[in-house]
Amino acid sequence: MRELIVGEKKLFKRIIILATAILVFSVFSVSAEQLSKIGIVNFSRIVEDYFAESSAWREIDAMREKYNTGRDEILDDINDLKMEKLEAQNNNDSTKALKLDNEIYKKQEYLKEFHSVWQNRINSKIQGVSQSSTFTAEILDAITYIAESEGYSMIMRTQDPDILWYNHEIDVTDKVLERLRWQAARETN
Repeated sequence: MRELIVGEKKLFKRIIILATAILVFSVFSVSAEQLSKIGIVNFSRIVEDYFAESSAWREIDAMREKYNTGRDEILDDINDLKMEKLEAQNNNDSTKALKLDNEIYKKQEYLKEFHSVWQNRINSKIQGVSQSSTFTAEILDAITYIAESEGYSMIMRTQDPDILWYNHEIDVTDKVLERLRWQAARETN
């Protein structure tokens, strides 16, 4: 009888140890699942794609159009002057050809300055909008929404130097862009 009681105690201890091990394992596996949902986002792509649809981007496109129109006009003037110079050279009018050569040089220098000024304006506008706190906050709000609604513990940038490899399935960039577009459509209605 005593052997039976000792055997039952050993069995009972084994059952308790096994139950404890299962409980501990399940707690660790549940907590590991909660901590391991990590996403990545291509912040640069979001800025470029979403920014391209914004009113600020349309302003930048208008600036680029003005630049292209002005540049084309200057290039047309230069080409016209080159044609006149060629005509003067064909007529052996070296004085007029030299004068036209000087005008061509001035126009080319003006084109360089025109290009530099407009590129600085456009780049400054792009940088100003992409770095504005409201624009960045809007993107971060969308990232936060996706992270919280889909149970992500962490969202990292794809450009993070500490990321050595990732599976593209954890990339939430498209979801963030969808959220931003949804918010923008809601605000305009």
